[in-house]
Amino acid sequence: MASNPEIRPDPGPDRIDPQSPPETQPSQAPAEEPMQQPGEIEAPSPDTLQPGQQPTELPPLN
Repeated sequence: MASNPEIRPDPGPDRIDPQSPPETQPSQAPAEEPMQQPGEIEAPSPDTLQPGQQPTELPPLN
């Protein structure tokens, strides 16, 4: 049993943990990447914002 690490009962970093980071779970990466873009969260720029949304930190470009 112990010689087979693939069928170990203890949850691995990227085997049974659905809440593990996208780095260990390649199947969740494409779903979380577009949502967690540093350009949108840390520094919202007019290019990343969608039409209708106004930048909170930057003044209107009019």
